[in-house]
Amino acid sequence: MAKIKTRYVCQSCGQSFPKWQGQCSGCEEWNTLAQEVEQPSARRVPNALSGSISIIQTLDEVAIERAARWQTGVDIFDELIGGGLVPGGITLIGGEPGVGKSTFMLQLISRLGVNIKPLAYVSGEESATQIKLRAERLRVGNGSDIILVAEQNLDSALNGLASYLPRMLVVDSIQTVYTPQMDATPGSVTQIRECAAILTKYGKDRGLPVFIVGHVTKEGAIAGPKILEHIVDTVLYFEGDVNSNFRLLRVFKNRYGATGEVAVFQMTDKGLSPVINPSDLFISRKRSDAPGVVVVPLLQGTRCILTEVQALVTQSFLPMPRRVVAGLDSNRLSLVIAVLEKHAGLKFYNRDVFANVAGGLKLTEPGGDLGLAMAMVSSLNDQAMPPDILPIGEVTLAGEIRPVTQISRRIAEGRRFGFKRFVVSGSCDLPEEKGIIKVSSLREAVKSVFA
Repeated sequence: MAKIKTRYVCQSCGQSFPKWQGQCSGCEEWNTLAQEVEQPSARRVPNALSGSISIIQTLDEVAIERAARWQTGVDIFDELIGGGLVPGGITLIGGEPGVGKSTFMLQLISRLGVNIKPLAYVSGEESATQIKLRAERLRVGNGSDIILVAEQNLDSALNGLASYLPRMLVVDSIQTVYTPQMDATPGSVTQIRECAAILTKYGKDRGLPVFIVGHVTKEGAIAGPKILEHIVDTVLYFEGDVNSNFRLLRVFKNRYGATGEVAVFQMTDKGLSPVINPSDLFISRKRSDAPGVVVVPLLQGTRCILTEVQALVTQSFLPMPRRVVAGLDSNRLSLVIAVLEKHAGLKFYNRDVFANVAGGLKLTEPGGDLGLAMAMVSSLNDQAMPPDILPIGEVTLAGEIRPVTQISRRIAEGRRFGFKRFVVSGSCDLPEEKGIIKVSSLREAVKSVFA
């Protein structure tokens, strides 16, 4: 009887080890190694006289096949992925529990089922009754064209769909399905990798789009090895607080279009509804005149969204003043505070600073540095920001204001909401016109805004 060989596989990065250890040396995560049975692999010896011959051709000889994209019926989603679904494209969509992944996928296949049918929905988490109840709540039509398979055995589910010839497949989720070909528990690295490979081959061979729903870890990454993201063609993430009504669908990888694009949805009692103009929701045209509130233009992919950056600076009675942030990096806040103290002559050493980005958005780009600095100066001096000024710029450690990308698009979005003056870097490639205030340093920017 052959001895069963086991190995320990990291559930975060997929690296395997011959024995258990507390920390994975690959990704440096703790307590992520799980025991798995090592699968026997047949010994492959290259033989030039056996097997098929691969097709070899030069780059000029390759013919380009331009397949028509499928329109889903959700316009902002089609723009997000580059113009529609590509036949044979594999899409991985992740997000936190309760963010709306299953709801969105059910809405998407119901819209797509108007022109393309039938569509298959494989669920390893919910029963067919639970999906039916959600469909009734969302008032999903074309129910006769949606094939439900409540099965965790992926091989059985795909064999059962063979006679239906579906045009699109949704698997919810990759961590709950398994294949009997691998002796490992569902959700393990081995099962996730093998099931993703099976679904990829299934979609590519038949020319049908496949959506794979994935769970996320506490760090926000899709659970399982990074190889899962390398296998698929498109990676989408749902972002947003589950307690908020807004959801951001962001593209992190796209072989058929641009990355970094963002679509905004609003959660309602009828599901996720697209938001055409996100700035209308995140700010009001009747803006607040309270100190510490500044509107900044954030660039999400090619989309410019106006949102409020709020700052509260108060007297501190602690040995270490507090720095509390929400929606932005605490290190970025400390950097801007240090620059304000060094180059603008302001003192924060005895002040508690609280900063927040309204609407659940995240300030991850340097274009909001100047707005964050103006919000703190406004709260420190208890002086409201002029309602017609929009600050746009990056703050450097030397106290300089540098230009940011897509400055014209940010100014155009600001003018659409009634802003008439724009504080920008002096090195911006903009014509000298009324309303453009060019500054070279943070001290000069503070004097121009708070005269």
